[in-house]
Amino acid sequence: MEETDDIHAALALMYGYAARYAPSTVIEARIDALVGTNMLSRLLHVRHPTAKQAVITAIDLLGRAVINAAEMGTSFPLKRRDQMLDYILTLMGYDVADEGFNDSNLELLRTQALALSACTTLVSVEPKLTIETRNLVMKATLGFFAVPNNPAEVVNPLIDNLITLYCAILLTSGEDGRSRTEQLLHILRQIDQFVSSPVEYQRKRGCIAVYELLHKFQSLCSHGSGINSKQIDRARLGNSSSNLPTPYVLPSREALCVGERVITYLPRCADTDSEVRKISAQILDLCFSIALSLPRPVMSGSGVELEISYRALSSLEDVIAILKSDASIDPSEVFNRIVSSICTLLTKDELLAVLHGSAASICDKIKQSAEGTIQAVSEFVIKRGKELNENDISRTTQSLLSAAVHVTEKNLRQETLAAICFLAENTSSKVVFNEVLIAAGRDIVTKDVSRLRGGWPMQDAFHAFSQHTVLSYLFLEHLISVFDQPPILKVDSEKGENSMHSADSYYNNDFLQAAIIALTAFFRGGGKIGKKSVEQSYASVLTALTLQFGSCHGLVSSGQLEPLRGLLIAFQAFCECVGDLEMGKILARDGEQYENEKWINLIGDLASCVSIKRPKEVPTICSIMSKSLIRPQKFQREAAAAALSEFARYSEGFGSLLKEMVEAFCQHASDESPTVRRLCLRGLVQFPSIHIVQYTTHVFGVILNLLEDSEESVQLTALSCLLMVLETSASETVEPFLLNLSVRLRNLQTSMDTEMRAHSFAAFGALCNYGIEAQREPFLEQVQASLPLLVLHLHDEELSVRQACRNTLKQMAPLMELDGMSVLFNSACFNSEHRADYEDFVRELTKQLCQHLPSEVDTYMVSIIQAFEAHWPVIQANAIYFSSNLLLFSDDQHILAPYYSQVFGIFVGKMSRSPDAIVRAACSQALGLLLKSPNMAARLDRVDSGRRGHESIQYCTVSNN
Repeated sequence: MEETDDIHAALALMYGYAARYAPSTVIEARIDALVGTNMLSRLLHVRHPTAKQAVITAIDLLGRAVINAAEMGTSFPLKRRDQMLDYILTLMGYDVADEGFNDSNLELLRTQALALSACTTLVSVEPKLTIETRNLVMKATLGFFAVPNNPAEVVNPLIDNLITLYCAILLTSGEDGRSRTEQLLHILRQIDQFVSSPVEYQRKRGCIAVYELLHKFQSLCSHGSGINSKQIDRARLGNSSSNLPTPYVLPSREALCVGERVITYLPRCADTDSEVRKISAQILDLCFSIALSLPRPVMSGSGVELEISYRALSSLEDVIAILKSDASIDPSEVFNRIVSSICTLLTKDELLAVLHGSAASICDKIKQSAEGTIQAVSEFVIKRGKELNENDISRTTQSLLSAAVHVTEKNLRQETLAAICFLAENTSSKVVFNEVLIAAGRDIVTKDVSRLRGGWPMQDAFHAFSQHTVLSYLFLEHLISVFDQPPILKVDSEKGENSMHSADSYYNNDFLQAAIIALTAFFRGGGKIGKKSVEQSYASVLTALTLQFGSCHGLVSSGQLEPLRGLLIAFQAFCECVGDLEMGKILARDGEQYENEKWINLIGDLASCVSIKRPKEVPTICSIMSKSLIRPQKFQREAAAAALSEFARYSEGFGSLLKEMVEAFCQHASDESPTVRRLCLRGLVQFPSIHIVQYTTHVFGVILNLLEDSEESVQLTALSCLLMVLETSASETVEPFLLNLSVRLRNLQTSMDTEMRAHSFAAFGALCNYGIEAQREPFLEQVQASLPLLVLHLHDEELSVRQACRNTLKQMAPLMELDGMSVLFNSACFNSEHRADYEDFVRELTKQLCQHLPSEVDTYMVSIIQAFEAHWPVIQANAIYFSSNLLLFSDDQHILAPYYSQVFGIFVGKMSRSPDAIVRAACSQALGLLLKSPNMAARLDRVDSGRRGHESIQYCTVSNN
């Protein structure tokens, strides 16, 4: 086998040297014969390293022969160049399908070094490399950057040859500035993995390669020659330069992607290795030297800006000179000067590229480099943050958050979060805060944030904001504003409609939940600075939590419990932060009460607690709450109304705010929510009477409207409030509303609700205290109209109603001015609970009414007959007995005529058909009373004759017609 290898090696060298020293005119033919007839391919099977090196040398000689022929004036393209490159890669002993590099014996390394040199020769001749061939060569050779450092005498030449190869690829490819720049960036991006490698010698090799490539590219841009002027077709390069306009030959600055390159190499300026720091500084200097040498677009900036850039570049070069001459200089001082220069040299777009691409550099494997990147980003933001628009800020925040998530060391995360704080402080804090909340909301959905190893970065961000002297207050205000944002409708995909009622829509739950968690973190982790911000914003924070409490109860009604639980945790944290322990106890006791009235009462308890503990905060809270009554979400309006109605109790010294609150209550007493309507009214009557007296007319107007409300709960509140207002109101204030109130109260006195009936009767009694002046006569008509119902419900099923009717009748007595009426209303039978006593009272009352008010009997009968169909059997029985007594004791024929036969028929019918024993008994008793009456027969005869006379008249009229 060794002998065969020696023969093949000798043949290969013979072919190579023969071509190298052959006349220029026959070289092309000889190469075609060797490669085209596969003679050369038969030599590839050698195994011994020396034989491989001989074959590689032969191929290299063929390439050099082409270059020599070109120098002698005979230029031609090496048609089989790609095939010859493939031969070299095969002999190099590196499988292009293998991603790694494993074999490192000395002879193989020498063979590979020789192969790299041969590749350089071949890529230096025409035709230009295709992208496919370039990629193949780079894939086969890129791994050499990772070759171990020893033995240096073998490895160093290999790395040198590798860098020379990449420079040759760059110098001999591309037709114009753009294509050459694309080649450069492609090669640089392939090397980036070694520039940022955790292995020191790999970083050093990567940086050297980058420096050489940029140096050669700079030569290209200045129309200079390459690595070996004899290997480059200078005539070709010169001709292309002379025939094309400068912008076509030279690339644009934007095409260089300077920002991307800067953030890649900048971390190396803070590297632990001094040599790497020097080279990386030179790399950055080259980047900006090239960028400034390129043609500038029209309107790209003034001469002053260019002068500033050149001064910054000069400063950077001074730093490099110091690095070369003084190894003892403080690396941190050098790095600071480099960052300062770069900050000036970067254009706006380049700055954005640096900021947006900073995540990978902050996650650099070398801690000092990562810290340097964070320092640089912070300085860029501080000095040039005003140039960033909202989209720029958003993307920069995302990049920094990504870095904070991926860094594993706690100190680095804190420094990254500090950079985010610098960004928020020097740009738009709102945009930064929003991005953090969006990221937090995303984490909440996709991760168990309570169990993340190393903690949740977003929680750390919340703490960083809350502890920041400038951002703490701004972040708190931003979180409060999140609660104020309008809801986002959640559409049911199957039904194609909104899945909640009216204005009660779903929030963007992830974002909202993130804000609640952030607020909790603020209260618990803000330290002294955070607590100070909370105390400064106490009113707005409490208001936001209260309103959000309403929103969360709205979500509870749709089956979502988690938002409420999260908010309660935040609310408790707030109480702990500001030391409101009593309020915390209230929340702990009743916080998860889901029923509507209970959570409304809870808010009232909280408002009462605040009014007692922090009275100075109440006016500010009320001012904010008053404006919150116009919010679109029903549950927030309800929460605001609940708080305001309780705060009204403590409105001493409100001044102009009192008027504002009264106007808000009056305006929103017509809200679509029944809860808001009744709470607004309740708030109106809970102002101290000494302050509300000037607004009493407004209060009566609201009460009057709500007495006719479609919701019984609102009507009941209106009745309760009416009773409260009547206790302190002057006659001149009540009189304009007296008659309308009377009518509305009478409509409520037949309500099925016990409390409603009792309050409506009681309220009418209170009105009687005001019907003694200008409105006396009209009000007396209302008294007469209300009297039958009062008498009927004097023996109601419910004690509260009975008591209310007794009190009201006593208050009516002075208005009626009947002798003996007051005595009757104080008699034992009037105050008795027994039916027999009630019937005795009705009989005595009827006698007096028929005697003193015969003209009103007709009015009484109309009301009583309507009560024959009352819902309650006892009221029907009361009506039957009362009506029979009116007929028994009345002598007015005008009354007897229309009612006797009607009432008799009703009594007879109910006695036979009513399912209630008390009604049947009352009918029997009434009929018995009427039939036993001594005047009964005469009355019936008169009624009957009157009826016959009436019928005969009708008959005659019909006959005449």
